[in-house]
Amino acid sequence: MTSWAIHEVAAACCLTEHEISAWISRGHFKPSVAVRPGQRRQFDWRDLTCLAVMNALRKHSLLIHGMAPIITDLRADLAGMNDISEISGRTFFFADWGKNQPSQTVGLVTESDLVAVLRQRPKTVIIVDVAAVYRDAASAIPAGTTTGGAAQ
Repeated sequence: MTSWAIHEVAAACCLTEHEISAWISRGHFKPSVAVRPGQRRQFDWRDLTCLAVMNALRKHSLLIHGMAPIITDLRADLAGMNDISEISGRTFFFADWGKNQPSQTVGLVTESDLVAVLRQRPKTVIIVDVAAVYRDAASAIPAGTTTGGAAQ
C-alpha cells in the first residue's frame, strides 16, 4: 500500500507538520497506520483524503473541535474501501439542522442521496468533493516519494 511521510502529506494538504502532529496528539485526527517507537509515522490514502478534507473544511471556518467528529465519520466511511476509486460518484456532506434537529448529519453519499438531504432544507450544509480534494493533494506530492507501491 502506498504511504507518505508527514512532511509530504502536510505540504500536499496545505497544512503544517506541527498542525498534524498536534491534531494527532490531541486526538483530533487518528492516522490509519499505528507508529512504533523509533519509526517514522506513515500516512496512507485514507489519511491523505481525511487531511485534504480537513483543509477544505477549514476554509469554511470550522474549528478543529468541530472538524474532528466529521473526519471520524468520513474515516469510518473510508475504512471499508480498498482505494480512492471506490469514492467515485459520492460526495461528502455536513448538514446542520439548527433548532429543528439538535444533531448534525454527516456522510459520504451518492448524488441522489445528497439531493434528498438538500430537500429537507438544512440550516447549513457544507459539501466536499472528496475525490477532487484527494486528487489535488495526491498530485501535489512529487512522483517517486511514495513508499510501498504506486499511488492510487
